[in-house]
Amino acid sequence: MESVELDCLFTIHGLKETDLYFLDLIPLVEMIWADGNNQEEEIRILADFAHRHRVELNSILGFDAITESNLEDFLQRFVHRRPPQELLAELRSFACKRLLQRSSKAQGHDKARKIFEYCLDIAAACVVNYPYALRERIMERERELLIQLLPLLTRESLDEAEPIV
Repeated sequence: MESVELDCLFTIHGLKETDLYFLDLIPLVEMIWADGNNQEEEIRILADFAHRHRVELNSILGFDAITESNLEDFLQRFVHRRPPQELLAELRSFACKRLLQRSSKAQGHDKARKIFEYCLDIAAACVVNYPYALRERIMERERELLIQLLPLLTRESLDEAEPIV
């Protein structure tokens, strides 16, 4: 594993080594659970991103290292069952750092932008209560998570900020 802290986190929570491939999905997982519900349309949006992510990773690696079974296992444990919020918050930190520290900064920024766009789609996809007020399409907890994610997905490093756009 790439860092002692991440290795410890994986060990403490019984995460699988293949979960490392899916760290980019953590902000999306958090967004699904932000309102307390994993609604069908939100899951469809995340699954679309996840399948594209798996294909992209296998293409980069040059072989099918990450199987559909690996992905489905991850989705069962993180999307279909609610993981502890503390775990998601800790994984988010690692996921965003890794994303923007990729060898190609342009690729890291492009992926970060896509992740944020998908988070917006998830936040807007479903509402828990009808009717909802003019500005309640995105629930307050989802809005707060988006506000937390924005700086994490737009930084080049922990010290200097550079917007994606």
